[in-house]
Amino acid sequence: MDSEDLSAFTPPLAIHGECENAMALQNYKQVVDIGSRHLKAVVARQLGRSKFQVSSQVLVDSCDGPIFQSNPASEVEVPSDFGSTFGQLARSAKLKKTNVMLLYPDFPFLVNMMTVPAKATPEERTNAIEQEIATFVPAGHDRKDWIIEIKEIGQLHNNMLFLIAMVKRDQIMLVGGAVQKTGVNPISIDTSILNAINVYHDYLTDAENLEKNIAVLNFGHYSSSLVIFKQGKLTTFHNRGIGTGTEQNLIVGGHAFTKRIMEHFKLGEREAEDYKKNEVFFLPEFVPEQDKIANYQVIKPIFGELVKGLFAITEHYVARFREFKVDEIILTGGGANFSNIDVVLGGHLNTIVKPGADLVSIVDSSGNELEPEMKNVLAPAIGAFCRDN
Repeated sequence: MDSEDLSAFTPPLAIHGECENAMALQNYKQVVDIGSRHLKAVVARQLGRSKFQVSSQVLVDSCDGPIFQSNPASEVEVPSDFGSTFGQLARSAKLKKTNVMLLYPDFPFLVNMMTVPAKATPEERTNAIEQEIATFVPAGHDRKDWIIEIKEIGQLHNNMLFLIAMVKRDQIMLVGGAVQKTGVNPISIDTSILNAINVYHDYLTDAENLEKNIAVLNFGHYSSSLVIFKQGKLTTFHNRGIGTGTEQNLIVGGHAFTKRIMEHFKLGEREAEDYKKNEVFFLPEFVPEQDKIANYQVIKPIFGELVKGLFAITEHYVARFREFKVDEIILTGGGANFSNIDVVLGGHLNTIVKPGADLVSIVDSSGNELEPEMKNVLAPAIGAFCRDN
């Protein structure tokens, strides 16, 4: 496939796909998650309800420069070391001439959820969606500069739910072309969170959970994304603050905490990550003594930004759908590997925050349960093997 052929890519959007019989519908052999901290090549399958097996996993450190800009409308520049870094992954995972799905971080995408009255005619639905897209394309941009995907994902009450996802065409051409040059054959792309949610499909659709408002927080490296489900249907998607404009702030990710620790303690990035892992920042109970933890005081301003952003999104959801509250938040992603952050986050948001790793069983090729940290890191790639399209 020549790099020009990448213009035919469309994000297939794994919207809460069913896992049963999904493998037969896939024509990629491996999933490559282009994370901001690690590149990951994964082969996985579902064994049963909420149980998965990872038969192959290879992780390498991501390249030095950011692969994607925080503003999805920005000009795309692939870092000079991306090719060599991806080539290292390709050699280690034996990806040459292999069909792969590429997962991008969530923040290069513009994503919006909209509702259309169920009684609307097909023409009225089309017109409403087109009007939404017209306001969604960044000012000064030609619609042809973007790949746009629209997916109807079900009905809630008297409204049809639609998801609109956009990614700049250059993001596909340039990054996908750099991947091709390593001998790997990328055949589709998607966002991380729209695959991670597949791992929690069984939990989200359990009879006892259908009437709950359950959010999934993909706590990434540079940014986080939050989706909210009701009756097992995706109703809300936010990969930045409230609103659809490209200038909206990203929701805080794990790197913001690392950066603060680096600045305060004069540490390198690796040392700061180790410090996060080994030192106490959050207590295992939500108690007033939390404020007496010196390390917590260091990262408290960043944590406050995270709480503020999530609170605004959940309050917006409650008002829009006339709900009482968000009942639970499932916490996943590499940034979730911050001991007890779920406890303190839940306390401030006045809701239950559940570690996603506790809700599923994920074993390796020998049948041994993976560590929670690895479950969080691999969740998006595993979910990409649980698709119905």
